[in-house]
Amino acid sequence: MKDNSSYKTLAEVLDTLPNGFQRTDSGIEIKILEKLFTPEEADMFCDLRLTFETPEQIAERTGRPIDGLAEQLETMWRKGQLFGVDFGEVKVFRMMPWVFGIYEFQVKDMDEELARLVDEYYPVWGKEFFKHKTQLMQVIPIEKEIENTQASLPYEQVSTIIENGQSFAVNECICKKEKGFAGEPCAKPVEVCLAIAPVQGVFEGNC
Repeated sequence: MKDNSSYKTLAEVLDTLPNGFQRTDSGIEIKILEKLFTPEEADMFCDLRLTFETPEQIAERTGRPIDGLAEQLETMWRKGQLFGVDFGEVKVFRMMPWVFGIYEFQVKDMDEELARLVDEYYPVWGKEFFKHKTQLMQVIPIEKEIENTQASLPYEQVSTIIENGQSFAVNECICKKEKGFAGEPCAKPVEVCLAIAPVQGVFEGNC
């Protein structure tokens, strides 16, 4: 019998993070993790925190040997399994949720098999998206009218964001790419996701 204990533990950890990683009767979520992680990578993810740490800090806290740890973390960063930032002399890493996080960072490695698995899983995590605690997005009734302040940003504000940016990335839309593999291609442009960060080295591993 195949030992999937590492993946079950990983699923449990992911389900504690924002937006969750809901379990299913079919076990489709475990199949997704088996597709994306080796057992060793699954165990490594579970040893991380939501706060950034250096490889040395992770080794000291977890008791993991430092030899090869930085290389393993960087490999997982490149595979979109965790989030990292390269500050030049030091690199830091942390875990991240299924969405927004691991799923979106599979844009480079999305294929027909992963698209099928995610499409099958979507009705479960999609339904629970706004129910899990703590949500990234939610509506809170306060019995009071709230003025709608949404507006298109003027050029000056947009240009300031861009000018202050030190990391830039343009990626394909993971949703459109997945649907393309699932036989529902989008007729609109796919390379439309722009990311800007005020520090260097944010997107080097994941984009």
